[in-house]
Amino acid sequence: MTHAKVISAVSVSGGETVYLTSCDAWTGDVTMAELLGAEDFDWRLAFAQRLREVTGARLVDAVEGEFGLARLAAA
Repeated sequence: MTHAKVISAVSVSGGETVYLTSCDAWTGDVTMAELLGAEDFDWRLAFAQRLREVTGARLVDAVEGEFGLARLAAA
């Protein structure tokens, strides 16, 4: 997948970085994050920004790693 991204945010309850999954849950494990293609960036980010359990939702560069799991792209 080229130009993939994941949605990252900060948990309001714990202050840790979390990632949005394909079932609309938050996880601290980036490998479980939903890998997004360009066609999904806007609507998924808008959805995440409306959720009260997180703050600062944003798109983060990612790549498809081993077994199709997400991993953060190298800086």
